[in-house]
Amino acid sequence: MPQNANRNSIIAATILGTAVVAAAVIVSAAINKTTTQLNGIKLALADAGGAVQKVAQAQPAPAASPASARPDPNRRYTVNSSKAPTKGPATAKVTLVEFSDFQ
Repeated sequence: MPQNANRNSIIAATILGTAVVAAAVIVSAAINKTTTQLNGIKLALADAGGAVQKVAQAQPAPAASPASARPDPNRRYTVNSSKAPTKGPATAKVTLVEFSDFQ
């Protein structure tokens, strides 16, 4: 009986050793894959960080001065309102034009 016990112990130890080696190979492959993915993420983040720095360093477009953005109050503007809906006589000395943008 001691020989059978020794044989069974050797078989069990061989199976256990094989399982440990197989598990180590699987874990090693998973670690390598994860490391590769993390390196890809690091590269993507570095590229994004560079893009963010470029945007942050870019000079904003100069804002239009308020005086140049407004119409000149001293200028007389001509508006063609011949086909617009009107109210009042067509021979009036003064015409008021209203523009509305319904958004």
